[in-house]
Amino acid sequence: MALRSKRLTEEGFRHAFGTREDADAAIAAGLAPDVLALVKQVHGARVVEAADALGAEADGVVARGGGRGLALPLSGFAAGVRTADCVPILLADTVSGDVAAVHAGWRGVVAGVVPAALGALGAGARIVAAVGPCIGGCCFEVGRDVADAIAAASSGARVVVREAKDKAYVDLRIAVRGQLIARGVRATDIDDVAGCTKHEPDRFHSFRRDGAASGRMTTAIGPRR
Repeated sequence: MALRSKRLTEEGFRHAFGTREDADAAIAAGLAPDVLALVKQVHGARVVEAADALGAEADGVVARGGGRGLALPLSGFAAGVRTADCVPILLADTVSGDVAAVHAGWRGVVAGVVPAALGALGAGARIVAAVGPCIGGCCFEVGRDVADAIAAASSGARVVVREAKDKAYVDLRIAVRGQLIARGVRATDIDDVAGCTKHEPDRFHSFRRDGAASGRMTTAIGPRR
C-alpha cells in the first residue's frame, strides 16, 4: 500500500510513495486527472519541467500549480521518480502550488540535485518537503571517499552513523535534510516517511539487496490547483 506524508496531506497535495505492491498505474490513478511525468534517471542534478520530461535524462521533475495567477488551461502534469534504495523526495510550494519529485542517490546528493530542485521551484517559495523510504544508515555501507564526498555536500550534517575499518555507514536522509535546511526549508516542514528499503523485503524493492532482479518503486506528487 502506498505511503503518504502527513505534512503534504495537511497542505492539500495529492501524492504517494509507492511500495513494491504499487504499480505505476495505481500511483497515477491517485493523481487523476494529471499525467504522470517521469524521466530517464542518471544520478545527476538536472531538473526538468514536467512538459519536457518524456525521454529526458534528469533526476528531478517540476509540475506547476494554479497559484500563480495564470490563465487556464493548466498543464495537467504530475511529477514522479522511481527508486530502489535512492532517496525519493517530494517538494511542494504552499504558495504557488508548484511541486517537484526528486531522485537522490549519493551521486545526486553530491551533484546537488536537491538544491537544483529547490531552485527550479523558485525564489521566495514556502516549501514543504517529504523524504521517503530509502536505504537507511543501518545498511548503506560505502568507502571513506564516498562518505567524505557526501559529508562535504551535506551542509555540516553528521551523515556518518558508524565506521568499520575502511568503510562507513552513511544516512542519506540526514544528508538530504541538511541540504534542505541549508537552503531555507524549515525543519518542521520536512517530513520523514519511514522505511529502510534494504531491511524490509516485504515492503520495498532494494538494488543493494536484490541486484539486477530488483524492481523499482514510483513516487509522485500532483500540483495544487
